[in-house]
Amino acid sequence: MKKNKRKHQGEKREYKHKKELKRFDLILKEIISKAASKIIWLATGRKVEGKLKLFPAEIRLAKSFYTDILFEIGGEMFQIEIQAQQDKTMPERMFKYYYAIVEKYKKEPTQIVLFVGKGNPPPSEYKTTKLALKYEVLDMKRVAPDVFIKSQKPYEVVVGVLAGKYREKPEAFSKVVKRISEIVKNEKEVIKYMNDINFLASLFDVKIKVKPMPIQIDIRKAPFYRWGREEGLKEGLREGEQRGIVKGRQEGLKEAILLDVQIKFGKSKVKKVKTFLEKVDDLNHLRKIKRKIIEAKTWDDFVKAFRNHK
Repeated sequence: MKKNKRKHQGEKREYKHKKELKRFDLILKEIISKAASKIIWLATGRKVEGKLKLFPAEIRLAKSFYTDILFEIGGEMFQIEIQAQQDKTMPERMFKYYYAIVEKYKKEPTQIVLFVGKGNPPPSEYKTTKLALKYEVLDMKRVAPDVFIKSQKPYEVVVGVLAGKYREKPEAFSKVVKRISEIVKNEKEVIKYMNDINFLASLFDVKIKVKPMPIQIDIRKAPFYRWGREEGLKEGLREGEQRGIVKGRQEGLKEAILLDVQIKFGKSKVKKVKTFLEKVDDLNHLRKIKRKIIEAKTWDDFVKAFRNHK
């Protein structure tokens, strides 16, 4: 009986872990796409300028391939694959992505593997007896968090939590929180960044220990906001504050949904989803829609599931 119970508990933990990894991937894609220029510079030593043009994650040939982030800057194609854990199939997948991108867009991409996990990063080459493909591998453990944290761009600052060794994570998270509070003055934006930071902290098993700071925005309203519990939450949440948190969550979820749609299905799809979201004010409904973006393999799959939730 105890054995079955332990097995059931283990299966529940594994299922929860897989769900968290899926959300982790989407948050990372959102963050990295905004900080792409900095990532390219660190991985290749080259500085690129210009407006970032995102492409849909799906590339259809004889079969479909799904990249993490595919974009163009200054007329050059780039692909970033985010790895949060070791994967022996990574080199072969990079070769398949390369072939699919060249076939689809007629451009050779600069490929980058962004490794944010523990242990050794994947090799930077796919090699057989007939051919070899090289790509860049950026091991974030070898990058100092301050490279990102000192930036004036909020999304680059948030990437700082992914940099450095694991024993440096608590300090990096605290610095990122402080820096965001210094450079971001829009309340909705602060809520969005704090939400992402909090979620990443939970996955890295980091407890953020930072006291609330005297800034213009009340960051205690951020969704899932945990730090400052001893000082900031002793008096409890008033009814008005609670409504503000719910509203903040709704707006944050809507923004996240629209960005996820753009990253996965392309910018042209955003307007269609945005029109519908304006009429939705139910948090559970919004969470279901966001989850469907992760689960859907194609735009048609998402539209079908999306309509079923109306």
